[in-house]
Amino acid sequence: MWIASKSGFVSVVQHFEKKDMLLVRARVRKDLQSLFDNKRIFYLEDADYQFRVEVSKQEFAEIMVNQIKDIDYPNFKNHIAAQGEQSDKLRAYHDIWRTMWQYGKERSTGINK
Repeated sequence: MWIASKSGFVSVVQHFEKKDMLLVRARVRKDLQSLFDNKRIFYLEDADYQFRVEVSKQEFAEIMVNQIKDIDYPNFKNHIAAQGEQSDKLRAYHDIWRTMWQYGKERSTGINK
């Protein structure tokens, strides 16, 4: 699962060895630091997502519930533009929006919208 939020951009996947755990991964450390204590973050030099945290599914569910409760903006991209900490991702978030908008336009026809 990819999550683009005001805390940053993370990829969340099943831990490859621990059934009740997830790996929350990021390309930049600050995206995990906004969610977890810095001491929990580990680094893998040759990985696609170099920064990672092991977290239980329950703990991550609670983090996501709190993120949802903290939504206080009517437009995500405008909020990111005004926010200092993650505003450097505005172009990337626009690219994600544009790509998915184009995907929807190409796939939307008649009653299959």
